[in-house]
Amino acid sequence: MELNDLINRIHKLIEAKEIKTISQAEMAKRIGVQHRTYVEYSRGKNQPLAMKALLNLLNELDDDEIVKVVREWVD
Repeated sequence: MELNDLINRIHKLIEAKEIKTISQAEMAKRIGVQHRTYVEYSRGKNQPLAMKALLNLLNELDDDEIVKVVREWVD
């Protein structure tokens, strides 16, 4: 799966969870990037190496470990 496909999939999952449409501008604000940057991510025009590296690291963990790490990041 390409990084932009993953970003778009997560965007749709968040919309389903919240039962509402979320604009790219709003999602960009939520994750702390410029609207244009988020659009580039979702179109595959910009693929940050750090994001790819982080996803590769998380892929090495079990599901419960991933949840724990992400929850610690948010707190």
